[in-house]
Amino acid sequence: MLDAFLTVGRPTGHRFPSPGSGDLLRIVCRGWCLGLLLGVSASRTALSAELTVSRNEVALTHLDYAFAVSPDARGVPKIDWKRYRSRPEKVVTSVVEGVVLENRYFRATILPSMGRLHSFVNRETDRELLYINPIAIPLGAKNDTGFWMTWGGIEHVMPRGEHGTSHALSWQWEIIEKGDSRVRIKMTSIEPLTGLHHELVYQARAGDADLSTLIRVTNPGDSTVQYSHWTTATLAPGGLGGVTAKTELIVPADAFVPDDREFNGWMEGLVGPTTTAPIRFVGAWKDIGDLMATPLSDGYYAVVCREIGEGFLRQFPLSTTPGFDIWGWGFPVSEKRQREFTRRFPSNGYIEFWNGTVHGFSDESLGSIKAGESVEWEEKIRGFVVSHNAGPVRKLIKEMLRD
Repeated sequence: MLDAFLTVGRPTGHRFPSPGSGDLLRIVCRGWCLGLLLGVSASRTALSAELTVSRNEVALTHLDYAFAVSPDARGVPKIDWKRYRSRPEKVVTSVVEGVVLENRYFRATILPSMGRLHSFVNRETDRELLYINPIAIPLGAKNDTGFWMTWGGIEHVMPRGEHGTSHALSWQWEIIEKGDSRVRIKMTSIEPLTGLHHELVYQARAGDADLSTLIRVTNPGDSTVQYSHWTTATLAPGGLGGVTAKTELIVPADAFVPDDREFNGWMEGLVGPTTTAPIRFVGAWKDIGDLMATPLSDGYYAVVCREIGEGFLRQFPLSTTPGFDIWGWGFPVSEKRQREFTRRFPSNGYIEFWNGTVHGFSDESLGSIKAGESVEWEEKIRGFVVSHNAGPVRKLIKEMLRD
C-alpha cells in the first residue's frame, strides 16, 4: 500500500519523480532503521518570524506487508493473511514525503499522502507528544480491510468498524494557503464502500498554540449513506517513546466505565470517578483494556505525563463527535502484548484515544448523511507544560480552553 501512497497521493500541480527513480520519493528497503524522521528538508519557506512550512523525507520502518494487500472488487485494500504469513517477517523502511508546519509553539509533521499526522512536537520542550512506532506491524482488525498498521500518530477514519478503510487509502493533497499568518494543507480521499468524499485541512497560524484540523464529509450520491467518522490518536506525551506509570488520562465525565468486553475483567475496583479512579493512571492498567466513560460534559480530553510534566490536549465539538473510547496495552506491557503492536523491544507502547460521530463501532450505531449534504467540524490539538507552580492540571486545562 505504500507503493500506492507514493504514486497516487501526490500534491496537485507539482511533479515528483516516480518510485524507483532514485530521487526523493524512492522506497528504500534495508535492515533495522535507527531513526524514523530523517529530517532532510527538501524545501523550506519562512513565512514569517513565527511560521514556516517545509517538505522532508520521513522514514517509516515496518514489517513488509504490501505484497499481501490488494484491492477487492469494491476497491477496498484488503490483506490476505494466509499470503502474509507464508513469508518470514522482514523489516523494511519506506520513505515518504512529509510536510512540516512549524511555529513557535509546535512542529507538526504531516504525511499527506496517507492522510495522517505523524509527529507533533512541543517546541517549548522539544519533546514528542505522539507515539511513533519504531517498527510498525499489521494487526488484524474488525473492519473491511481486515488489518490496521500500527504506525502511531493521529488518523481520521471512515466509514464503519475499527479504523474503517481510510487508514489504508491513498490521499490526494495540496498546500492551499501559504501566507505570513496562516498555512493550510488539504488532503482528500474517496471512501470506496460509500463513495463519501473525505476532506481534511490541517491549519497552522503564527502565534497560535493550536494545530487545527477542519474535517468535512460529503455525500455526492443520490441516496442516504450510513457511516461513522473517528479520529484516533496514539499518544505518549513526555518524549520518552512510550507511556509511563504516571501518564494521566483526563476526561470531562463523571466516571470511567469498562466496555462490555471479556478481557476487561481486571478493571473491577479500578474504575469510578474520573478525578480519583486508579485507572486514570496508565500504571494501573493490568492488561489490554477498552475503557469508556459516562457521557462527556465537554468536548475535550487530555493526557499528561506526570513524571515529565508534559501534556497533550485535544478539543472537538461534542454535538458532532460525541463518541468516545480509550484503548491501552497494560503497564508495563508484557512481552506477548508488545509483539502485538511492534517489533522494537522493550516498549511501553501508547494510550489510544478515539472521538467519533457515533457511539460504538457496530453497524447498528452508524449515523447517516443525506444525498448532497456535507457534515463539517473543527478539531484542535496543542501541547502544554505542567510546572510545579501551575496549580491543578484541570484548572490549567480550563484556562487553555478559554483561550
